[in-house]
Amino acid sequence: MPANKLFGLYGGAFDPVHNAHIEIAKKCIDEINLNKLILIPTGRSAFNKSLTISKHRLEMLNLVFKNPNYDISRIEIDNSEQTEDQSYSFDTLKYFFNRDKNIYCFIIGTDALANFHQWFKWKEILNLCHILLINRSEVDIFSQKWRPEIKELIENHWTKKIDDLRSNRSGFLYSVPMPRINIASNSIRDHIKNKKDLRSLVPSQIEDYIKENSLY
Repeated sequence: MPANKLFGLYGGAFDPVHNAHIEIAKKCIDEINLNKLILIPTGRSAFNKSLTISKHRLEMLNLVFKNPNYDISRIEIDNSEQTEDQSYSFDTLKYFFNRDKNIYCFIIGTDALANFHQWFKWKEILNLCHILLINRSEVDIFSQKWRPEIKELIENHWTKKIDDLRSNRSGFLYSVPMPRINIASNSIRDHIKNKKDLRSLVPSQIEDYIKENSLY
């Protein structure tokens, strides 16, 4: 019987997709040797963020992630359009976990982990996946200041072994070190409003798409 494949799940608003998103995706594939990375644009934000319509966010992802190492999933967008419900990572991860026997690694940053206790059913998420923690800080994970519940989560689920990710379907937290890239979607939107150059922030095809469709 063939070994289960190891997939990355990378969710976010991608509003717009930018160079930091691209570097994180590449780093996870290279670091973990993922079989595939699946990008999952948010449908309706659980934190009530106002998002550009899904058509444009999907099209921008399709422009950038053409390599067969990547897939783009509409699951959260379709669910939100059909039910008008917010997108919860727990529901998305449960869908993938039950879909097949492959192993899924959920990609989040240290900023998201700091607020993880506010997520819907957060204590159950590691029953459905591993977490790849994108550490953009030069400070070691264990040296950073965390809320007690997050510190306990790290201590109970931490691993430095990629083999642990491949030999278990869920339950581990693994750090992926990443150089600090000071790019955020809100700063890109500010650049656009102020008619500043975007070349260091987004790929040229994204800049062209934003201009052609008068986004932001």
